[in-house]
Amino acid sequence: MIKLSDYLNYLHSEIIQARKLADEQAVEVAKAYAEHEYLRYFRVPRFTMPSIKLEIPIKITELDAETKFDFKMDEDSFVDELNTRITETNETKNLNINPVSKAQLSDNRFTGIVRNLEKRDYRFIRKPTELMTHVDFGSFVKETDSLASDNNEEEKQELATLLKATMQNRYRVVSAKLNNIYIDPDTNEADESKILVKLNVEMVEEGLRIVKGKNANGNEFEEIVFE
Repeated sequence: MIKLSDYLNYLHSEIIQARKLADEQAVEVAKAYAEHEYLRYFRVPRFTMPSIKLEIPIKITELDAETKFDFKMDEDSFVDELNTRITETNETKNLNINPVSKAQLSDNRFTGIVRNLEKRDYRFIRKPTELMTHVDFGSFVKETDSLASDNNEEEKQELATLLKATMQNRYRVVSAKLNNIYIDPDTNEADESKILVKLNVEMVEEGLRIVKGKNANGNEFEEIVFE
């Protein structure tokens, strides 16, 4: 796994090296022409690559990005989503978790959790779970009588998981900052966990010379001239 920028820099370096070797070969041919009895009257052949187009398949393995999230609590939609999750979990795991009402979530501890999460809005993070690491939903369920009394231990644990997932879904992306893209150049093996893309790159040749000279005061200088 390497950075996309490092990979592109490698390709750039290889193409420059190829151009350098071609120029060195052209100089050797020019010397041979100059020393030859007849060839010295001919123009020395030299070939350039003014433009190189590459279509490169790569796999994106990881995105190093930070995202700003906004947390908004709408009690009605929160309770509806939570109870939908509860119904689905009861069916798939053969449990009997009781539905949750708005009244059960109106105590000071739950509103305190919501206020703390809202205070952490608009910060660059990788994912919303980073903002929820300090929230112990397991303890919240066990210490809330109206939630704990109607469910057994397995159901309490599952309810805590559902509360966390539903709470996390209250986050919405505000903005994102992409730091680095990591890729895998080896595309021979199939891997569904990685995103396969084609990178179209066009490199256009430009030349430069470093010119040395002296100014009117006799001071030496160097100047980069782009061609």
